[in-house]
Amino acid sequence: MHRILYIFVFIISYFISPVLSQNITGSITDISGTPLVGANVVWVHSTIGVVTDLDGRFSISEENIVDRRLGISYIGYKSDTINIGSVLDWKIQLLEQNTMETIVFSADRQSTGFLNTIAKVEVIGTKELERAACCSLAGCFNTEASVQSNTTNVVTDAKELQILGLSGVYNQILFDGMPLIQGAGFSYAAGSFPGPMIEQIFVSKGANSVLQGFESISGQINIITPKPETAKRIYLNAFLNSFGENQYNASYQHKAKSWSNYSLAHLTLPAQTIDGDKDNFKDITQITRINLFNKWIYENPENDNFKTQIGVRLWNEDRLGGQLDFEVEDDKGTENSYGQLIEINQVDLYFKSRFKINENVSINLLNSGFVHNQNSYFGTTNYKADQINGYTDVGANIYYGKNDNNLKFGSSLRYNDLEEHIYSPDTSLSSFANLKNKYTIPGVYVENTYKYDKFSIIAGIRSDYHDDFGWKIVPRMLVRYGFSPRSDLRFSIGKGVRRVHLFGEQTRLLASNRNIIINGTLEPEEAVNIGLNYVHKLSLDFAETSFSMDGYYTFFQNQVFPDFDREVNKVIVENFKGESVSQNFQIENKWEFINNIEVKWAYNYLDVYRNTEEGTRMTLPFISKHWVLLNLSYESNLEKWQYDLTGRWFSKKRLPNTDDYPIEFRQDEYSRDYTIIDAQITRKWDNIQVYFGVENILAFRQNQPIVSYEDPFGPYFDTSFNWGPTRGREFYIGFRYKKD
Repeated sequence: MHRILYIFVFIISYFISPVLSQNITGSITDISGTPLVGANVVWVHSTIGVVTDLDGRFSISEENIVDRRLGISYIGYKSDTINIGSVLDWKIQLLEQNTMETIVFSADRQSTGFLNTIAKVEVIGTKELERAACCSLAGCFNTEASVQSNTTNVVTDAKELQILGLSGVYNQILFDGMPLIQGAGFSYAAGSFPGPMIEQIFVSKGANSVLQGFESISGQINIITPKPETAKRIYLNAFLNSFGENQYNASYQHKAKSWSNYSLAHLTLPAQTIDGDKDNFKDITQITRINLFNKWIYENPENDNFKTQIGVRLWNEDRLGGQLDFEVEDDKGTENSYGQLIEINQVDLYFKSRFKINENVSINLLNSGFVHNQNSYFGTTNYKADQINGYTDVGANIYYGKNDNNLKFGSSLRYNDLEEHIYSPDTSLSSFANLKNKYTIPGVYVENTYKYDKFSIIAGIRSDYHDDFGWKIVPRMLVRYGFSPRSDLRFSIGKGVRRVHLFGEQTRLLASNRNIIINGTLEPEEAVNIGLNYVHKLSLDFAETSFSMDGYYTFFQNQVFPDFDREVNKVIVENFKGESVSQNFQIENKWEFINNIEVKWAYNYLDVYRNTEEGTRMTLPFISKHWVLLNLSYESNLEKWQYDLTGRWFSKKRLPNTDDYPIEFRQDEYSRDYTIIDAQITRKWDNIQVYFGVENILAFRQNQPIVSYEDPFGPYFDTSFNWGPTRGREFYIGFRYKKD
């Protein structure tokens, strides 16, 4: 009876509540939060409309309205139409004509959402990021289902961000839209960006635009830093966990008439020496990290024909892991005691400018580059890397037609000079003593966005010339069909190409004592991704809900994957042109109730495999075929208290084959399944927040994840068998101060 009553109420809410006459209110701003004064708000198929006030606010009556859609427009910004449903107060953000699309967030309480774009793009906002410790980019996805953060070397805590169950090297990570994360610094980049440096994260799975380059295969992660014109004038953050690791962040914003500036300083101090599983190795990598970041934006409010943005980051980091008695000065590079030491210095620089010809035509200039220096020790092996990387892009952006169709075309140039030196008493590494990976890649691209009725299509193609591999053609297409203002079906297909930077991206090769065998010249990896997803949104009297369902199929035409299974004590790296496939299905449902309760759950199915030359289907290691996410959040009515609880369950993972190892070093064929539960409580005052949390409440851990830890200089020592958490339960407390 109760179920029937609920269904009846659901139907009544869906069909009847929209006709009740009330005032619809809201605010309209640009993406930076600046109010848009005088924006037009008009009911579709009517002459009833209002304009926003000095605060960007509007109020419009819905009396005698048949079509409950509002048209939003403002000169120089992309127009949009939103379905009101039963939501009474809206927060709407418009993007400028030269950017991707319009972004709409309903209600101030929303912390995540989807961009109103042809591609399915999930936005993770500041509110979501503050629901967990989020000490770095790698820790920002504990409450999200599309991205997994996995440890690839337990001694140095190297991490990668996986999408569609594929290695993190196959998704493109952008920093303020610029390709600054690749090559020698890849293995540690996910941990190098502190949480307070991140304002938003854009996540897209599968094929996307060709504008950002040829590399993306499994998806794209775009880190957006705080905008100088809207950031808090003063922001302070301090963090301490039960392992003794502490972090400090301070930022300052200054705004003049045309220039605005944002500066951030970050410091991480190392944890204490802890050995909970008694294997004589440190459980917690001791990290000392310094980040200095500056961002400038020039925008003349009286003349918007020119706009420019400049960013610079200095990243210095030391990572230390290994045996408890390892002393850097006395033991590095020797067999006195085993340790792994990573020393990194990197400088990032980018600037991008827009030259507006008229209301429909603009020219964009993008430039970025970084200089990376790394000195590392993995036991007796010394790895040094020096890299210079540069990127430039000049493109035209043209809007045409009554539907704001968009044509973009341009050319790009990528330069990379990576020198790697490996010094080791291990003779198998002598052939890698001096490696050079220097190339210049010019490219051209064209992309058109066309809208017709309920269809929107992006079709793009780019061609890039690799001086040692010739032309590589990358076509991509994305289609969106709007069944209704609440429902969208999206299809994507596209190709990705990426060059291999083997030792910078796969540090686990040097972190074990396996012999490294590289067969032949490693060619660029190439893959095709096909995706289909459906999103449905519904506004009820008591809640807003969104439901999404994704399916992605990725197949490689060439893949370079370190093979740990083929031979004992060896890892074989070569071009694999056989069948290598990733199949992913994800379903996600989110509820935002009017009493400030949010519930989100998601299920992921991953089938990632390759067929060997003998025809055997082999599931790739360290991937859970099934995993589930549940996130609960409650905020008190006066926004003084915030409570968050997240649970994640992972099914068993296949481990590399150790059948031919000595019996004392053999591992199980599969890991066990496990559950991770995190919780956080936040107390808020006017300018101050204090948060307290517990990660891994159940204290689950993989004990002794290092194979042959008793003999770290022996032939079977391997640090890459990490399949679960190794830190145990973690308590933390933090403090935030924000002042406008």
